[in-house]
Amino acid sequence: MARREHDRKITSTATLPRNNRETRARNETPGTGADRIGQVKQSRLLTAGGLSLLAAAAAVSAVVAPSRAATAPVVPVTAQAPAVPVTHVIEIMLENHSFDNLFGKFPGADGIPAGTSLLNPNAYFASAPNVQPVWATGNEGDVNGEINNSTVAEQMAMDYQPGQGYLMDHYTVFPQDGMAAITEFGPQFDPNEQYLASAYELADHNFQPVIAPTQPNVMTALNGTDHGWVYNNLQPSPSQPWNSIFDELTAHGRSWKIYYAVPPSALVGTIWPQLLPPGHAADLTTASAFFADLASGVLPDFSFVRPGADYSTEPPEDIGQGDTWIGQLVNAVAHSKYWASTAIFVTYDESGGFWDHVAPAASTGYGARTPMIIISPYARHGVYHPQTTNVSILSFMQKLWGLPALTPLNVRQNDLFSAFNFSQAPLAAPSVPAAPSDTIGFHGSGGILTDIGVTSPGRSVTINLDAETGGLVLDPTVTGAVALRLAPPPGAAVPSSFPASVTLSGGQATITVSFPSAGYWRIAATGPAGSHGWVTVDVGVTPDTAP
Repeated sequence: MARREHDRKITSTATLPRNNRETRARNETPGTGADRIGQVKQSRLLTAGGLSLLAAAAAVSAVVAPSRAATAPVVPVTAQAPAVPVTHVIEIMLENHSFDNLFGKFPGADGIPAGTSLLNPNAYFASAPNVQPVWATGNEGDVNGEINNSTVAEQMAMDYQPGQGYLMDHYTVFPQDGMAAITEFGPQFDPNEQYLASAYELADHNFQPVIAPTQPNVMTALNGTDHGWVYNNLQPSPSQPWNSIFDELTAHGRSWKIYYAVPPSALVGTIWPQLLPPGHAADLTTASAFFADLASGVLPDFSFVRPGADYSTEPPEDIGQGDTWIGQLVNAVAHSKYWASTAIFVTYDESGGFWDHVAPAASTGYGARTPMIIISPYARHGVYHPQTTNVSILSFMQKLWGLPALTPLNVRQNDLFSAFNFSQAPLAAPSVPAAPSDTIGFHGSGGILTDIGVTSPGRSVTINLDAETGGLVLDPTVTGAVALRLAPPPGAAVPSSFPASVTLSGGQATITVSFPSAGYWRIAATGPAGSHGWVTVDVGVTPDTAP
């Protein structure tokens, strides 16, 4: 099954709206009243008279969304910071998980309150007992890919009530979300990120800047605005420049690159070339180039790194794959000459439709919380509680290098300097739990850009296994046996036909398997030279399928 366009950053070409409006007026005051929930109270699902979801979402927007003011033609210049040892900034942006979804039990963080319950998915039509968040078991490395993170779905799930703000209590009753929205993942699924958050710093009040899916949030993170377009496709109308951080860095003599872990041909005709200043086509490059630039000592001032298919952590892609890739990237920096001069930010573009218990203030226009891990010799060790968004990273670079803010939203951001102590004894370089030279990727029959897709009980499915470098390209030098281990759903048994191993030749192998019953079935692979990988196969699952 071909990789979904929904929520992918590789988006078909279109033009942008002419009117360059600021996304929303923001303030930086954390939400009150609805910020924390224990027992989430029952509230009306729809307004009187059976108002449709779309109409209800429009009504919510009309009540809570601040007016969209024109982008100021001139914004204040951020005073350049005193001399600090950080001269390189790296942002690694993964996809589609909320803070509670991955760090809900993290020590010292604002995690899931004890006794939390939400509406039963069956309560959409009739009363039913509340349900509690469920923790994924070893057979489920991510939920199915139907979870809905559109603007309409997010606004309905966040459940704005006048005088109370967002209640964050309707995630389970939006039809495409159900129990998937409150399936949480413990530290066994992302050991690298848990280690890095513990060894360095975890921001626990980082909100996605827009109540919207991927594209608007990624564009806002890089431009300080989404141009008022909150969809994954681009609005067809006359184009306008993005005026991105890449334009600003270029204008001020700073170097940068976008390292995207997909074949270059996959980015032709997408939104990404539109972000490039004239003459900078070569600065949109591959993840392999990131490792090469580290090794050769030509890393730019700002590196923006994006994953490829099977490694983004966007459902249904297995969290373990993206986590191992983070380990490879951070490990490479740690063992380079750049460690002592670098700040690394691991971020998630948006919450992906997953529930989070902390409500943003409605006046900000922000969506749910997402994780941000701050890795640097100068990070203040522990949990960083002040409010941030991914736009804060723009503000960090602007203060670091004396650059002007791009938009009013950019002006209002926490610049993250308080997350660092530049005079402290530098923290030691990390020793991540898992950073193999190669991972083992799992793909569908269409090749490296395709997922396996949903299958059904008893149906045969062909899975391609590829040994992949940290650049997420085939490593044809890897040859040898790969041990396979299957974790079945609770109550199910591993079928006798499932292979215990497969042999890589030229870095590739193929298996054909079937699964006898519905549920999540997770395959773990361990191959030559410590290579490993995971895939969760969705067999006849629905949004309400339990782990």
